[in-house]
Amino acid sequence: MWLVIAEKPSVAMDIARALGRPERKDGYVVSGNYVVTWATGHMLEIDEGIAPRRWRLEDLPVFPREFRYVPIKGKERQLGVISKLLEKAEVVVNCGDAGREGELIIREILRYSGYVGKTLRLWTSEALTKDVVLREFKRLRPSQDFDDLYYSALARQHGDWIVGINLSRLVTLKANNGEVWSVGRVQTPTLALVVKRDLEIESFKPETYYVVLAGFRKDKEFQGILLRNGEEAKLSKEEALKLESSLAKIRRGVVKEVQRERKEEPPPLLHSLTSLQREANVLYGLSAKRTLDIAQSLYEEWKIISYPRTDARHMGDNNRGLVKEVLRKLGREDLVPRVDLVGKRVFDSSKLTDHHAIIPLDRPPDGLPQTHRRIYDLIYRKFVGAFMEDYVYETQRVKIGLGSDTFLSEGRRDVYLGWASLYPRKEAPLPELRQGEEVEKLWVRAEERKTKPPPRYTEATLLKEMERLSLGTPATRASIIETLLERGYMMRTSKSLVSTTKGRELVHKLSGSKVISPEMTSEWERTLEEIYTKRKGLRGYEEFVEGIKRFTLQEIDKLKDVQFQVGRTASREMLNYARRISRDLGVRLPGTDLDTVRRFLDEHAQKAKISCKCGGNVVGFSKGWRCKSCGAIVWREIAGKRITFRQAKALFEGKEVKAKGFKSRSGKKFSAVIYLEDGKVKFKFNTNVGPIRGDGKG
Repeated sequence: MWLVIAEKPSVAMDIARALGRPERKDGYVVSGNYVVTWATGHMLEIDEGIAPRRWRLEDLPVFPREFRYVPIKGKERQLGVISKLLEKAEVVVNCGDAGREGELIIREILRYSGYVGKTLRLWTSEALTKDVVLREFKRLRPSQDFDDLYYSALARQHGDWIVGINLSRLVTLKANNGEVWSVGRVQTPTLALVVKRDLEIESFKPETYYVVLAGFRKDKEFQGILLRNGEEAKLSKEEALKLESSLAKIRRGVVKEVQRERKEEPPPLLHSLTSLQREANVLYGLSAKRTLDIAQSLYEEWKIISYPRTDARHMGDNNRGLVKEVLRKLGREDLVPRVDLVGKRVFDSSKLTDHHAIIPLDRPPDGLPQTHRRIYDLIYRKFVGAFMEDYVYETQRVKIGLGSDTFLSEGRRDVYLGWASLYPRKEAPLPELRQGEEVEKLWVRAEERKTKPPPRYTEATLLKEMERLSLGTPATRASIIETLLERGYMMRTSKSLVSTTKGRELVHKLSGSKVISPEMTSEWERTLEEIYTKRKGLRGYEEFVEGIKRFTLQEIDKLKDVQFQVGRTASREMLNYARRISRDLGVRLPGTDLDTVRRFLDEHAQKAKISCKCGGNVVGFSKGWRCKSCGAIVWREIAGKRITFRQAKALFEGKEVKAKGFKSRSGKKFSAVIYLEDGKVKFKFNTNVGPIRGDGKG
């Protein structure tokens, strides 16, 4: 029997449909000559029993002689199905995702089940359409070809466990405040970046200065800024106001110098996962995790992009045929001849480790959700643009004399859009100006400005810095950010990421430790990568883990005498208030210490206020919201449907709300319009559903 093991049920069904007519069984399908089953991501986890049950300083360090695994809770049944199938298997086809974690997931199952037979590997960056599956099953590779990748994944897993179990226990015991303080090989130096930036911002002292601006006109209006010694003039208030007054009398300026420079900009590189996450965060405010989930869906479910968990921004030298085929599918046959003209800017195998850049594989279907379409379009533009001509533009710098002073005006004019035609443009050219001609002066004004601190990290800028420092991998960076948020080390404030008191205390106490050093983590990531790329295998795994043990022992010795000062916990009343707001708004309360809760309330309390149409204030309670003035009530559940905070707010404001998911007495679901009248929520009926009582309990 040939047993095919996929990483997810959806992938297993795609493979089964390609191989034959699937016959569904309990936990697997039979398809032609193959039995196809599936994992559900990681099925096993390291057994906690290999570490002492009690957390005590004297038991550190914890270095297990061997790593044992146990089934993850809730996954025992499917794991049992796979294990029984493996007892009958003659050949196993590993169809885990083509990456480090995908290799580890399937190999964990094989090892746990005691399978030692023949194993083959399916490996492709393309979405698993029928044609791709049938083609790749004809060229399955020996599992041994990927032993180095497996040992790289195993070294990462075991190294992270050793650092995490030891330093997390150590810091938690030292803090002694009833909370678990997690420390991680990648998460902690990432947190240190955010803390360092926040402290720089808070210690920054802005300096006030003044500039002088002038408005001019020749065919159209444009603006200039005063120069001194060839640079923007930063003046005192007195100087600026004096100049404003003296220049007010001058009616015309003279063009002293006109500089035009023609520039050509080649298309940007293709998308890696990290660059895609950054662009999606900047344009649409999507979190790194949300972008990854959408990209994975476009790959697995919709099959219109290539494998997304890649750090590459190039294609392989042998991918020109694939690119031409995709361009034809996208209706861009006009670009096919240019594929052979493009060099290492797109095709460079030396820049790849396993997978090429993310590219579209087909046109999007009509039913693609809007957010999915946005992510697809980001990938599409980078891909199609890579084979279009350069963007050509002209920069314009014009110096205008006003009395004895000089003002600089700058503009930009598109000459030939090329690939830039795929992107929104905001052209701002200056009028045609020649040296020696006069222009009308419209106004002059002094303007106060202040020096600015560095900006807070957003997910986009933090991802960029993590990529630059080799912190994590494209597949793990999103989860690292989410972990720091979940554990209360930092919080989202609008689009910014801000460290909490807990996060700052951790970084402060670890300030002398290498565990917060991005350079050390980067070195570890390179070493892990080299286990695979330099074919170091088991030897590379053993060397990496031994290095991690030496590092951990040194850090424990350093940190045993460090004392943690944990911030005061917020009062019960303040905490309950903050928790109610977090529930109403659907945002997470990132911590319970006083400073974090205060910061959370500063950010969110105003958003959670509701005013009734009668003018009264609305307060929330466990089962709903009530106006303190007129007594109107909106229940949190009406006719079997959960009412959201936004819906409740709209009702109190006198708006009608369209909603679905209500249930009639007979249990039938229906949609309706609800509104607030006479202090109760009432329904407008457009269906044949029987009457519902106005109190929402019918």
